[in-house]
Amino acid sequence: MKCNILEYMRHGLPRKAPTYRPFALTMFVFGLLVWLYVVAIQIAHPEWLPEQSSHVAFPPLDWRLDEVGIIAFDVSAFGFFIWQLEESDMKR
Repeated sequence: MKCNILEYMRHGLPRKAPTYRPFALTMFVFGLLVWLYVVAIQIAHPEWLPEQSSHVAFPPLDWRLDEVGIIAFDVSAFGFFIWQLEESDMKR
């Protein structure tokens, strides 16, 4: 295999496949699903929002349902951001 410096200058160095793209997509999908679940609970039974999401009374398992929705939305937004960064890098 002959090394051609002009070929590297034209196309850049060969890139490895991103390893955290599936993880970011999983964060986005599951975060969005949990957030949509909390929104459905908020519409159907708004009195359930201040309830704890678990019967265990020590942190971090004593989060309220609305706090879980906020965290899920943040995880979803972060996963989407990383996924889109990976998509733009793959197109280059």
